[in-house]
Amino acid sequence: MIATFVGIVLVTQLGGWSPTVAVVVVQSVTPYVGLLLVPVALVAIWRRWLFLATPCAAIGMGLLVLAAPLAFPDDQPDPIEGAVGLRVASANLLYSNERMDDVVATLHDLAPDVIVFNEYTPQHQATLQASPLADDYPYGVDRTDEYAGGIALWSREPVEVDTPPDTHNHSLDVRVDGPDGEVRVVALHVPAPMISFTGWKRDLRTAARLGRDATTPTMIVGDLNASYWHPDFRQLLDVGAVDAHIANDHGFGISWPTDSALPPFVRLDHALTTDGLVSVDAGDFEIPGSDHRGLIVTVAPTQRATP
Repeated sequence: MIATFVGIVLVTQLGGWSPTVAVVVVQSVTPYVGLLLVPVALVAIWRRWLFLATPCAAIGMGLLVLAAPLAFPDDQPDPIEGAVGLRVASANLLYSNERMDDVVATLHDLAPDVIVFNEYTPQHQATLQASPLADDYPYGVDRTDEYAGGIALWSREPVEVDTPPDTHNHSLDVRVDGPDGEVRVVALHVPAPMISFTGWKRDLRTAARLGRDATTPTMIVGDLNASYWHPDFRQLLDVGAVDAHIANDHGFGISWPTDSALPPFVRLDHALTTDGLVSVDAGDFEIPGSDHRGLIVTVAPTQRATP
């Protein structure tokens, strides 16, 4: 029974099928589902049940092949010589977060060049704009929402705001005048599939299109409410987007949840780069009062982005 269940999960992965919310939820815990196979395989080997040991071995090999890019990512192009890099942080604040003073202190210590805020409410806006961060980040754009739909981008450097993509929650399309040249930052908050399954599917397709059609160095960043273990997310990677954490040997990193007895088990927050842009490092940080870890990534243009 367990082997059959794990095998079905693997088939949905290899087939690229996420037909229902239930399947999406199970896919998010694929590595842990795979661990269920270990005791079954050990018993099958011990009892010499070839009829069970053989499919267990085949399923296990399939899961290892699926996970291989996380452990052995492709090499990225080198950044241009002398690149300074643009440091971008992304923080899902949690719309009910009441520890914004601590969030301000955390971000002040990190001192990124750009901050993307998800679940950005009018209350968060008021607190942040009255804080010292407002002086450090004079450029940007805010799109507030009373609940999870708000988003903002704050920058130390001048920005130019373009028309955002059509998404379930607010999104942003901003060009930042970085130290190595212009970088396009598309900030997204994809809805959870339990909130809007069609919106989840559509927004991930939109992100894939942005990655495929980008004509300038582009970074897609935010809470995508999807992990590597979702075929819909891997479509972004299939069209050329590069996940900064995977590329920088943090492919098994996790970002959610951080506010419950259940330990964090999945990465939902991502920074993706397109052709002409490379991530030179990637990490995470704790966001006081949130249910997500934040991410911070440094990006720089590659030789292919220069004339």
